[in-house]
Amino acid sequence: MENKTWRCSSDGKDNIITELKDIGGLPLAIAMYLASRGITVKTQKRYFEGGFADLSDPFRFTGMENAVKRLWKAIRNREYILIHGDYDTDGITATALLSSILEHNGGLVYTFLPHRFDDGYGFTPESLTKALETLPAYTPSGFTPESLNKALENVPDRKCGVLVTVDCGINSTEAVQEARKMGIDVIITDHHEPADALPEALAVLNPKIYPEDLEDLVHLSGVGVAFKLAHAFILYGRMLNIGGFETDIQDVLDYVALGTVADIVPLLGENRILVRCGMETLKSQIRPGVCALIEHAHVGPVLQPSDITFKLAPRLNAAGRLGNASSALELMKETSIVDAQKQADRLEDFNKERQEKEQEIFAQAKCEVESDPDYKNRMSIIAAGENWHQGVIGIVASRFARDYNRPAIVLTIIGDEAHGSGRSVGSLNLIRILSKCSHLLTRYGGHPMAVGLGLPKDKIQDFKDEFERCVREEATPADLISHINYDGSILFHNLNDQFFAQYSKLGPFGHSNPAPLFLIQGVDIFRLYPIKPVHTKGVFMDAHGDTFDFIAFNRKMSQDFRWDVLVEPQINEFNGKRQLFVKDCKPVERIR
Repeated sequence: MENKTWRCSSDGKDNIITELKDIGGLPLAIAMYLASRGITVKTQKRYFEGGFADLSDPFRFTGMENAVKRLWKAIRNREYILIHGDYDTDGITATALLSSILEHNGGLVYTFLPHRFDDGYGFTPESLTKALETLPAYTPSGFTPESLNKALENVPDRKCGVLVTVDCGINSTEAVQEARKMGIDVIITDHHEPADALPEALAVLNPKIYPEDLEDLVHLSGVGVAFKLAHAFILYGRMLNIGGFETDIQDVLDYVALGTVADIVPLLGENRILVRCGMETLKSQIRPGVCALIEHAHVGPVLQPSDITFKLAPRLNAAGRLGNASSALELMKETSIVDAQKQADRLEDFNKERQEKEQEIFAQAKCEVESDPDYKNRMSIIAAGENWHQGVIGIVASRFARDYNRPAIVLTIIGDEAHGSGRSVGSLNLIRILSKCSHLLTRYGGHPMAVGLGLPKDKIQDFKDEFERCVREEATPADLISHINYDGSILFHNLNDQFFAQYSKLGPFGHSNPAPLFLIQGVDIFRLYPIKPVHTKGVFMDAHGDTFDFIAFNRKMSQDFRWDVLVEPQINEFNGKRQLFVKDCKPVERIR
């Protein structure tokens, strides 16, 4: 296995480490970990103890009061409220969260998730029309057709009065204009990058619009912004004594944890608090749908954010990738255990099909990429194929970005048009890079790290050349060298009872808040245990003669050498014992 460059994240932060140790009273290894993440003595308490009460005031969002006031008015006047979501886990959970809160407080809510292939991405005039066409036959949750008619017998005009977008809409100027012409008030909740001109909606809730005022919230996911709206809605209802008293807003934090972790936003600040609280709600499995999803995903005894990333989110996403995302939404809101199992079975089938298509396309794309004799010298990867499944090209792009450590775009050619999905590496901003290539594109958008795009088929080669040129302008070869960041250099005695007493408070671990990783130099393999030939399991001994159990997957380590190792301290979830998980290793001296 090829070794990567190692970088110490706490280099140059000796003063912070010293303060965290001497004033904060923390063990050295914990102080290194916190310093690596920019945590100081002043902020360590909130980092360790931050809970639901520490969440920021949702009314800091400009337009929030207008939004919640209009929603309560719609409930009072028995107007329909349309929630327009998106087909990934973030959009699905945001739709489930907001619809659940509004329904619980008397809202006549109906939902619409666009079909990836039939409708494309986002809130558009076409998706607006399609969503409104479903209204006459729609019976909101908690009603039967008969009870709905009875509830609305004195309402003369059964129409959609309010439309709320979740995880989309920030650049949907035309669709908002169309809705306004129909007399529909639009509330946009989104977290994607805004264009220069904002839609003329009743309220536009996106922390990226006001980065100075909402600096601590700019990394919220789509479901995170939807939660802010839901939270403000409940607070407003209680403040004016009009409702919300029987709603525990913390009950929907499982949705927030699922969507936030799945969307790979930084688990720092408010996101970290939301996911920490949400993981507790998620572990309680109060929803039959969540319970069935966890069961089908074969999650271990201790649910972790990594289970969302690698087991739960792929199953929810599979519905939108291959079928209709409504299947996943129905599972998230299902109240029947029996029906939840059926829905989870359906997602399992989608996921297996997704895996097969992904493997097939990745193999074809890899052949295409590596057929270029100069591909190792390129700083970007672009692969294109006829009629590759649109639902999995994003995953294939992710695999290329991960395996080759290059920004990657995968295109599927359908007729005269190429539809693409891209993933970035390091700090390269794909949105900025694509803006320089926009003269070749028919559309593009997304995040700095993940984008969607379209272009004419006959422009693919020009785009490959232009994209490579723009990547070279933005990055240097050193930026694309695969590396591992670690928190500091320690010895085994630093991983003592004090360290593990604080360890459980460091999570949840995820994007931008990885688990502790330390360099330990010059260790010997004191003992080896029988295990599969491709792995190594045993006991390390450091320079002071202290020992520690370790396991190294897909690495064959010999007792003939002394090693420098990057290790992640862990508590084994099966037996409760402390161990080191070897992330990387380098032989430094032959001793036998």
